[in-house]
Amino acid sequence: MVRSMISLTTLPESFWGYALKTAAHTLNRVPSKAVESTPYELWRGRKLSFSYFKIWGCEAYVKRLMTSSKLEPKSDKVIFVGYPKETRGYEFYHPSDNKIFVARNGTFHEKEFLSAITSGRKVDLEEIREPQEEVPIVLEPEQRDQEIEPQIAQDIPRRSDRIRNPPVRYGFLMSDE
Repeated sequence: MVRSMISLTTLPESFWGYALKTAAHTLNRVPSKAVESTPYELWRGRKLSFSYFKIWGCEAYVKRLMTSSKLEPKSDKVIFVGYPKETRGYEFYHPSDNKIFVARNGTFHEKEFLSAITSGRKVDLEEIREPQEEVPIVLEPEQRDQEIEPQIAQDIPRRSDRIRNPPVRYGFLMSDE
């Protein structure tokens, strides 16, 4: 599992420890064949929410705590590398600073990560043609074209039968009285 996690990312192999820790974290929270429930449910006695699970190695944006000017970016592009022990949040790797830090929230780009992985894989499939039986084509004798009489088009515009009344505006009605 660790080998496949590392092969799908741009992270170096030196991150195998973080991949192993994340794989163990994930395996402890999924059901197994031996026990009907997950190991997490047996330890804690409650169901687990899977909403916090993220794809290992995907890109994310984490908001900076303080910016020195208004024109600097408010978030940094980082890579998700795991779940911290005993705290809530996620572990991120900042490539430009070469540091790993813990943040509680981030904007994950998992769909772009998956689409980048699948777009690189192209498989050429050969088309297999099954032999088809030859069906004789029978030509039917031609039928005579029937003469169509041209219809006389009547271009009479349709008129409405509605009685038109002038609008009553502002309650003033002019009359001949």
